Order: sequence, then structure tokens, then C-alpha cells
Amino acid sequence: MKKNKKRKIKYYFAACFFTFLALLELVLISLEVLRHRRQTDIPKNIIYAVFAISFAFYLYYKAKTVGTDKDDEDERDEFIVVKTDHQMYKIANWLIYILSLVFITSAAFMYEAQGFTTPVIILTTIAATLSVLWNLLLLIEMILGITNELRN
Repeated sequence: MKKNKKRKIKYYFAACFFTFLALLELVLISLEVLRHRRQTDIPKNIIYAVFAISFAFYLYYKAKTVGTDKDDEDERDEFIVVKTDHQMYKIANWLIYILSLVFITSAAFMYEAQGFTTPVIILTTIAATLSVLWNLLLLIEMILGITNELRN
């Protein structure tokens, strides 16, 4: 049991690290679009951000599933799983994630096609806001998971 807690904490911290990397990449993308610099770096940074977000999500999933055998569960564990894993919350997280990727990708393509225009600024701002919201929700959930694991 102690071994599973250590593994969960490692997964949570790694997920936090990749979440911060994704935030950094999204900030770099926004700065490049707003400052008209290094237009060739934007697609590379988008790929890095998508990779970091995806890997953070994978690590978070691994942390949630470590040591969840059917034989080991009791009613409290099932109650915690039901309370923390609502379907609407998951759907909202995925929707925010996908919309932020769509907006930042369309902003990058519009920037290359039209240059620095008002729609590019609007799309970048919307994408950055959605990405920050998604990352904050994920970070809060990870922090709650870490505190629950340390408390037990």
C-alpha cells in the first residue's frame, strides 16, 4: 500500500511538471504571435504544448489508476471515486482542452495567412484563456489528489 502511495505521488508531481511546461509553451506561443517574432517557431511550440498537455493528462490518469484493484476497494474508495470523477466534469475538461487547441491552431494559421490582425489577437486570447482555465482545473484536481494521498 505504501508503495502505491509513493508511485501516485510521483505521477502527480510529474503531471504537475508537464502542466507547467504546457503553460510555458502556451505563453511562448502567445508572445510570439503578439510580438511578430519567429513565425516559424509557432507550429513547433504548438506541438510541444500539445505533447506536454497530453503527457500530463496521461500521467494524471496513471496516478488515478495506481492500486485500484477491485478486490482492494471498500465503500469509502468507491464514494471518493464517484465524487471526484463526475462525467460532466470530464466532458467539460475535454471540451475546454479541445476548444483551446482549435482556437490556438486557427490563430496560428490565420497569422501565417493574414498577418497580425484583430481576429488573430482575439483567437489567441480566447485560446490562452481556455488553456489557462483547463490547466488550473487540472492543477487543482492534482493538488487535491496529492493532499488526499498524503492525508491517508
